[in-house]
Amino acid sequence: MGKDQELLQAVKTEDLLTVQKLLQRPRPGKAKLLGSAKKVNVNFQDTDGFSPLHHAALNGNLELITLLLESQAAVDIRDQKGMRPLHYAAWQGKAEPMKMLLKSGSSVNGQSDEGQIPLHLSAQHGHYDVSEMLLQHQSNPCIVDNAGKTPLDLACEFGRVGVVQLLLSSNMCAALLEPKKGDTTDPNGTSPLHLAAKNGHIDIIRLLIQAGIDINRQTKAGTALHEAALCGKTEAVRLLLESGINATVRNTYSQTALDIVYQFTATQASREIKQLLRDASAALQVRALKDYCNNYDLTSLNIKAGDVITVLEQHPDGRWKGCIHDNRTGNDRVGYFPSTMVEVISKRTGGDRSSMGSSGSVNSVRSSGSGQSAASAAHILHAQAEGVKLLATVLSQSAKAKEHLLEQSKSVDQPAAGSASSSRTSSQSGCPLHEAPPYDATATRKGEGPGEGKSSEAVVQWLSDFQLQVYAPNFVGAGYDLPTISRMTPEDLTAIGITKPGHRKKMTSEINKMSVTEWLPDQKPVSKTQEHTHTHTHTIL
Repeated sequence: MGKDQELLQAVKTEDLLTVQKLLQRPRPGKAKLLGSAKKVNVNFQDTDGFSPLHHAALNGNLELITLLLESQAAVDIRDQKGMRPLHYAAWQGKAEPMKMLLKSGSSVNGQSDEGQIPLHLSAQHGHYDVSEMLLQHQSNPCIVDNAGKTPLDLACEFGRVGVVQLLLSSNMCAALLEPKKGDTTDPNGTSPLHLAAKNGHIDIIRLLIQAGIDINRQTKAGTALHEAALCGKTEAVRLLLESGINATVRNTYSQTALDIVYQFTATQASREIKQLLRDASAALQVRALKDYCNNYDLTSLNIKAGDVITVLEQHPDGRWKGCIHDNRTGNDRVGYFPSTMVEVISKRTGGDRSSMGSSGSVNSVRSSGSGQSAASAAHILHAQAEGVKLLATVLSQSAKAKEHLLEQSKSVDQPAAGSASSSRTSSQSGCPLHEAPPYDATATRKGEGPGEGKSSEAVVQWLSDFQLQVYAPNFVGAGYDLPTISRMTPEDLTAIGITKPGHRKKMTSEINKMSVTEWLPDQKPVSKTQEHTHTHTHTIL
């Protein structure tokens, strides 16, 4: 075996003494001795293109990396797959070797033959510290690999909660929450939400919704609901429906999520998912009471008495947007119609339909705050309580991520996510909602005034229904209760610190749906909870 191969083997087996011996420069006067004149090639590569530095980075051996770099090893040497030592160090996930390679000038955004940068590898494997270091060295989290995936996509796909939080807190990642051009035609078109839903990563779905991702974003396969339904992820389906995803969207093959589930075998998961999707679709369905036709308005929907319409949008002026699916042709007709022309098909009284006037219809469809009917509100609140338990089980991949999750990112499950110190002093659950009995959103009778302690709780409850409870202190601190929130404009929202356009848009649409008296809680939460809310609000304001 020649010296070059010997060096490679010694580095591979971490034989430090042999490496030192081989890398020592010949001493003056001894250079003429046979064999010692030939200098060892520190950049020798085997058939896979692996150099000694590749092996040292993969083993994470600091002493060997130092020795090789001092002996002029090429820091960005590429193997047969175009991977550099920095790629392997990121994959390995040890911070010190990474630091050394970066200090020696390794390119942080250099792509392998598969288009991956080191951040792709550290994100996929959940290495928090290393991902953080790469970001600090200007690693670009928006770079896509050959499969069209960003580091955030991979972290969401593989359930790396800590890294997802880290990436979402990077300003550059905000762009990734917007739909990519060509999403609907690109076969690889995907989104972090689709990948998290497909793999059933509940806590990541929550983080993405909280960060303001468009929940109804579509690819060729449909929305994230299609993915979760197809993969049998019951809890993900439940959470997406609670968060207001549109259950009636059809993918490019004209299938709703429910159509997809009918292709499943009769497993317990698919039975539950079918029920959830049936409830969600039924909650948004109305029946025409009379014919309606407006030839002067091109956006209007022509309807005949008895037509079943799926409601897509409800506007406060009573003009609703709906869709009629023609089973014969398979086509959908979409357009606007007056809500006074229809009755809500409600399951509240054992299938008995209540024929209400316009305002009644609006309220019954809106009462749960996410486009569900009043009938399923109690079920939704129960599901939310279940979801809360899931949050407690958020685990991350490294000690630092756990620390980070606990100290900085209580915002996932705290309406009042303040400074790290306020998080530490609070009890483990941290959220008034978690300790209070679940409210029945439909139980309050019209005309009841808000109780003193209830108004801030009601605000928290309203916000948590669409996953934005982190903003509770902004509203409570500025003195808003639900009746005053119902009159807020987007400018008012900006004024109290809601600066993310996606969040502002979501809130404005929820404000437009509001029917104030439905949100007053029925019971006062335990005093401990109130104490909790006040402490948090105080810390932040």
